[in-house]
Amino acid sequence: MTRVTKLVMQGFKSFAKKTEIVFGDDFNCILGPNGSGKSNVLDALCFVLGKKSAKSLRAEKSANLIYNGGKTKQAAKQAEVSIYFENHDEEFPVEEKEVKLTRIVKSTGVSTYKINNKTMNRIQVVELLSNARINPDGYNIVLQGDIVRIVEMSPLERRRIIEEIAGINIYEDKKQKALNELNKVEEKLKESDIILAERQAYLRELKKERNQAMKFKELDEKIKRNKATRLHVKINIKEKKKQGIDKDIKAKQESISKVDKEIKELKERIVIIKEDINKINKEIEEKGDKDQIRIQKIIEELRVNVGTNKSRINSIENELTRVAERKAQLQQSYDEINEKIKRLESERITYEKSINQKESQIKQLESKISGFKSKHKLSDSDNIEKEIEDLDKRAEDKLKEIQDYRETQQNLLREKDKFEYQIDSADEKIAKVLSIKKEHQRELENLTKIRQQFKQATLELNTRLNADSEVTAQLSTARSRLLKIKEELAKNRAKQVGMKENSKDIAIQKILESKNRIKGIFGTVSSLGQVNSEYSQALEVAAGGRIKSIVVESDKVASECIKLLKQSRLGVASFLPLNKIRPAVPDPNVSKVLNYPGVQGRAVDLVKFNPKYKNVFSYVFGNTVVVENIGVARKIGVGTLRMVTLDGDLTELSGAMHGGYRKRTSSHGFQEKELVTKIEEYEAQEADLEGIVSDLETKKRDNEERITKLRHEKAELEADIIKIEKSLHLEDSDLDISKNMKKDLKEQIEKVSKELNELQLKISKSNSELAQIKMQKQQLRDKINALKNPRLIAELNTYEQKKTELREEIIRIKSDMKNIEAQIETIMKPEITNTKKILKQHEKEVDTFTEEIKQLKALIKVEEKDLKEKEGMQKEFYSKYKALFKKRDSINEDLNKTEQKQYKKDESRRNIELSLNKISLDNAKITAELEGLLEEFKEYENVPIFKDKDEEKIKREIWEFERMVNNMGAVNMRALEIYDAVEKEYTSVLDKKELLVKERHDVLLMMNEIETKKKDLFMNTFEGINDNFKKKFVTLSTKGEATLELEDPETVFEGGLNIKVRLTGKKFMDIRSLSGGEKTMTALAFLFAVQDHEPAPFYVLDEVDAALDKRNAETLASLIRQYIDKAQYIVISHNDGVISEADNLYGVSMNEHGMSKVVSLRV
Repeated sequence: MTRVTKLVMQGFKSFAKKTEIVFGDDFNCILGPNGSGKSNVLDALCFVLGKKSAKSLRAEKSANLIYNGGKTKQAAKQAEVSIYFENHDEEFPVEEKEVKLTRIVKSTGVSTYKINNKTMNRIQVVELLSNARINPDGYNIVLQGDIVRIVEMSPLERRRIIEEIAGINIYEDKKQKALNELNKVEEKLKESDIILAERQAYLRELKKERNQAMKFKELDEKIKRNKATRLHVKINIKEKKKQGIDKDIKAKQESISKVDKEIKELKERIVIIKEDINKINKEIEEKGDKDQIRIQKIIEELRVNVGTNKSRINSIENELTRVAERKAQLQQSYDEINEKIKRLESERITYEKSINQKESQIKQLESKISGFKSKHKLSDSDNIEKEIEDLDKRAEDKLKEIQDYRETQQNLLREKDKFEYQIDSADEKIAKVLSIKKEHQRELENLTKIRQQFKQATLELNTRLNADSEVTAQLSTARSRLLKIKEELAKNRAKQVGMKENSKDIAIQKILESKNRIKGIFGTVSSLGQVNSEYSQALEVAAGGRIKSIVVESDKVASECIKLLKQSRLGVASFLPLNKIRPAVPDPNVSKVLNYPGVQGRAVDLVKFNPKYKNVFSYVFGNTVVVENIGVARKIGVGTLRMVTLDGDLTELSGAMHGGYRKRTSSHGFQEKELVTKIEEYEAQEADLEGIVSDLETKKRDNEERITKLRHEKAELEADIIKIEKSLHLEDSDLDISKNMKKDLKEQIEKVSKELNELQLKISKSNSELAQIKMQKQQLRDKINALKNPRLIAELNTYEQKKTELREEIIRIKSDMKNIEAQIETIMKPEITNTKKILKQHEKEVDTFTEEIKQLKALIKVEEKDLKEKEGMQKEFYSKYKALFKKRDSINEDLNKTEQKQYKKDESRRNIELSLNKISLDNAKITAELEGLLEEFKEYENVPIFKDKDEEKIKREIWEFERMVNNMGAVNMRALEIYDAVEKEYTSVLDKKELLVKERHDVLLMMNEIETKKKDLFMNTFEGINDNFKKKFVTLSTKGEATLELEDPETVFEGGLNIKVRLTGKKFMDIRSLSGGEKTMTALAFLFAVQDHEPAPFYVLDEVDAALDKRNAETLASLIRQYIDKAQYIVISHNDGVISEADNLYGVSMNEHGMSKVVSLRV
């Protein structure tokens, strides 16, 4: 049991000097005259135990607890109190057998706590005391006034004492937290209801758009499929045609190869024949005159030339005949196409007139329909029709809902059958596994281990595959972005290069190319400055010709450059040497106008350049000011400053004005800041994206390697599993079966059965709602029948049908018109252009061939004349060597025949080649058309193709579906995506609401549980204290009885607690009706009852006997004596009856300086 062994005070209230009080284990009594400082001892005890409020220690603030110096005015610097507890039973969680608790308060009011001289905070002190069941605010410490307070307190305050003793505050905290949580849940529920209502309304609005988008999507898919099929048919036709052409080309190429071979053989024969002729000529030369030989050679050459030229004329004439035929065909084709275009244009005009006529008829019909409805009052039925349409939609939704329920029901039934089958086979499998376990324990363990590895490998593989998919998507996105950035960068660089190229003339270009040879060339003025595009026109005009000047390091460099231009004679250029160039002299008038409205600033300030070129740009622009327009320049004053407008108008100091329309070009322009900034940004983005792509490629490569490895591992593990299972005669599911699993299966069946019951209720409800919708629909139909006259409706339908037919006819005509325009623009006009081009080419060829024939005929005439002369000369010589000449002539004849054969073969080859070229052109045309079709077909790459579908039917369906799409008007395709997203969000909010409802229910259950436990705890505490109170009252009082009474026993926490006392007679009285002594005795009985219920190791009572007479005081002292075996008592009293019963007395006195001292006496 914990006891207070000692209390040491210094500087605390009246205890200025160090004062030590050693307490006994039993009954301790402190006495002394009024004002001597007795109660200060108990204040010190409460202070050191950690009471926070200074007022409870009878002081305004903590600093007032320090000794104030009395009459000497020598106040203490701090108040310090230490209390010592024995710890033999180790009630305190420390090793020491004695615990010293110290509290020090400074003049600032700040307190310091120590435990065994170690500084701690108040929380640590309170925790230490609570381990020994010591509470600074507990009911074991009764100070002056507490007795009166118990008597005078309200019933509610008195009930709260019981609550505090019972520890109800824990449940109150829990209840408050639960209430807070409930409020949060209620708020969230309100929010979810608002969101659900809004989302539901939004879904209703979206549904129509979604349905329209779905219909559009369906039609679009049908159109695409028909178009894809049509393209596929065309591609097949073209491919077959191309195959035929390829076959013809191959045949022609084989013919050419054959002819080439024959020509080669003929050429070889010609060579042999010529060698024979040469031998004869050599023999004749040896025997005859060399001049005759020369004549013979000339004759032979002339004959060959004449023969060749005549053969060429024949070939050209044949070619001219073919060209003429081809021209005639082309001209005919040209005329036919022109005629067809005229006919199609005429059809198009007819169609336009027909459309205008039909649109006029539609307007007339609409007017008639409107008048007809108004006349016969048929407009009311439109609203009912709309209601029926809405009901149809609702019925359709409800049917879909029922269908979904039915599908879910079937799935659940199948699931239930599966579970039941698994239960039936579970016992057999369990027995089988147990039997195998006895014989093959090691193999089974190995199998379980391998299966676990297989499961891990599968999970990792799935994770890797998902990651690979994500990385691939990221890589694709990054590459796409990189490609786009590269394209943009290339465009901007090309633009920049174009600007640079345009800004160079030959002289400037030559100088800039010599940069590496001549050091000190920096570039043109335009290349060294950057400007905003807004000011580029103005600044180019302001710079004038100087913009092309070349900036160099010094006049020496400029001199070298000028010398180079002179030597190479490439022109002139202007040079601005940095060591010589002088800036413009500042004009004070410029500063005055800079803040004028419309003034953009100094020209030189609007250019960004390297500071070392400052003098150059000052020279180039001078004091030129950039203004918004010529009006601003006039307001400032033309001739006062050199000014240039944003669109390039210029006013000089002389008053001269230059301006007008300027075509914006990039020639000689400054580099635009925006362009340079864009290029820099794109380059940075390019570098970043290349890094990302590289990282992703590495990541993808590593991941793919791991995937390959995992697939291999998985396959090996799967093979091992199958091998072991076969050897043990097991199936995959055998090892998974256990008794617990059987139990789980039964639970699953129960769960599924429950779901099936709930689903059946939903189906019944939906069927009922559907029947209700049908009834409403029938009622509306009855209303329409009552409103409408069948004859009038038939007449109205005739009008509507006619209008629909006219609209459909207009759509068909417009489609035909589009086809006509497409034929003219994409087929016929290009064909005419191409035909014209070929005709011109043929005309050119005719002119060339005609000229060539003319030249050849003149040449033949000359050659034949020369040949006749030479043959005359030869006759004389021929008579001398007739035999040799005869032989040579024979060989020459053979040579001519062979050469003629060769010419024919060459001609044949040319004809074949021409035919091949024609076929090749056709092939190129077919190939181009096929590539165009294939390129067009890429759009329908994954679209399924119809098989054996008639082309006319395809065309008709395309036209019909496109007409339907056109009739639909604008379709919001995003409605599909938005509807799904909103529906998902709606479902999510609905699920959250269900969770919130459950959460609210749980909170209410918890609050109910708290209230129940709280009441039980309170009543148990109340009954215990009430029993103790009754006993203690009888002990302290010689007459009567007392009891504690709840104002409202049913709802205990709404009423208070009264103390009822009956001293004489039968009537119970309230405690406030008693005398002072009777009140004190009743209050003490209540306090002792509380202490009995919650015993403390020590009790402190401060003058609780003040209102008692001697007999009652002795009764109190006797009661305390009964308790000293259970607890230690420290009592302050003036009453002899109490003092005489104490075991230890402590006298307190005070000197003239307001200092208290203590004298102890053991009785």
